[in-house]
Amino acid sequence: MSGLQYLDALATERAHAATMRRVIFVVAALGAVGIWFASTVPKNIDLHLAPDVKAGDTVRVKGGEAPVPPTNVYGFAYYIWQQINRWQTDGSKDYGQQIFNFQAYLTPRCQAQLTADMEARQRAGELQLRTRQVSEIPGFSFASNRVVDEGSFAWTALLDMQVTETFRGQPVKDVFIRYPVRVVRYDVDRERNPWRLALDCFGSNQPARLNESDLRESRTKRPTVPALPSNVNPSALPEAVPLERASAASPKPQATR
Repeated sequence: MSGLQYLDALATERAHAATMRRVIFVVAALGAVGIWFASTVPKNIDLHLAPDVKAGDTVRVKGGEAPVPPTNVYGFAYYIWQQINRWQTDGSKDYGQQIFNFQAYLTPRCQAQLTADMEARQRAGELQLRTRQVSEIPGFSFASNRVVDEGSFAWTALLDMQVTETFRGQPVKDVFIRYPVRVVRYDVDRERNPWRLALDCFGSNQPARLNESDLRESRTKRPTVPALPSNVNPSALPEAVPLERASAASPKPQATR
């Protein structure tokens, strides 16, 4: 091999080596980008599907979280609140036990409020041998304006419920109450709370007594309830009277929460 041929072969090998270095660099860069992209993909997806989901419906997921449909918010608030207020045999035992059983679905503030309410009722003698149950008023179930979106993953669910209590088997209370139950995102213990939602009691609102005449009128007319995204007391719903005013007007005051 002549010196010129040797130099040409050496230049070819050097060019090939330079090309291979560039290829390796590109592959390494692509690998690094792929690893970074994989690290940004959510490991878990929090997905809430509405019960009326249909073929072709889409759910947008951002950062591993999807919007919570109003029906799910209402259903969650109704179920947990109903269970908290289920005193099957003796309120002095059952109330505290229910708070304990469902503590994973309560914010610390709500749990403290319920505990204080239980202690106050205990001192007033309103729990001993009492039973209680709350149920949805027939004809006043979920509607679009019963869930108010407060933003920042918080909602207020308006629950119109019938509250009945007995003492030694005798009825002592039968009232209609609107509970403005606040629901918030609560990703604290996924093993005990897979919904990642919690009740925050009533927020800045308070329960109110429902006007029975409005209930009868609404049942007769069966009105359609329009969407109302920002008002926590929709005009299309039965009128609610603050508990203080309702108690003052009643000849036999009762605790109604």
